[in-house]
Amino acid sequence: MLTILLLLAIAGYVISAVVILRNLLQNRELHSGFHIIPALVAIISHALLVFNEFSADNFHHINIASSLASVSWLVALFALLRSHHSGSLLLKPVVYLFAALTCLLLALAPAQWGSYINMNAGLLVHIVLSLVAYGVLALATLYAIQAAYVSYTLKQRRNPTLFHKLPPLMTIERYFFRLLFSGTILLILALLSGFAFLDNMFAQNVAHKTFLSIAAAIVYVVANVMHRVSGARGKVMVILTLVGSSLLTLGYFGSRFVKDIILT
Repeated sequence: MLTILLLLAIAGYVISAVVILRNLLQNRELHSGFHIIPALVAIISHALLVFNEFSADNFHHINIASSLASVSWLVALFALLRSHHSGSLLLKPVVYLFAALTCLLLALAPAQWGSYINMNAGLLVHIVLSLVAYGVLALATLYAIQAAYVSYTLKQRRNPTLFHKLPPLMTIERYFFRLLFSGTILLILALLSGFAFLDNMFAQNVAHKTFLSIAAAIVYVVANVMHRVSGARGKVMVILTLVGSSLLTLGYFGSRFVKDIILT
């Protein structure tokens, strides 16, 4: 059963990504169902794979594979929900192919690999908020990169076929700022839930994660304030978003990499 779910997830993501890429690179218009249906099948299969991974040992272990798979599932779901908007057109192939890769990694990783956790309601709230915050901010980062690419392409006009299929820059930026604001709020809530429910957020084994997450939150808050107060956009927002995303990724997945791979 798990093998079937894995094949459905990978095949669905790859088919959807290939259809979108062909639509972008060739002068043709395909019905949206050709990429939405495979993506939907993949996302459902992906969710079942993640649930099975966590439930296999009663939610007592979390590792870099299950974390990446959870985040990529959230990002893929957000991208699918935006299927009727053109703003995520360039992002979907990247999102779907990365999600397929994390499904494969999840299947190869043993369920009991990684840190042991004593799951309780408070910790569950903190983990869910953290994963959702990271997923939203990761998607915001992709939108920032897409906005920079579209802006560059509009100025260069080197690929006429792709040029006419690019989503409007204002549409991309508008959704980017929504994601940035929502993700920042979620990250702050995740940090507050950690201080409220966890014994010590500055313990030796999690201090670096806490400091890097706080630093990322500060960067994101600065970016939001700059946009709302002075109307900042463009390159400065892309840079701030990339810095915040790098800090957050280093804080979470950096610590997971050290614990799960280097120290095992």
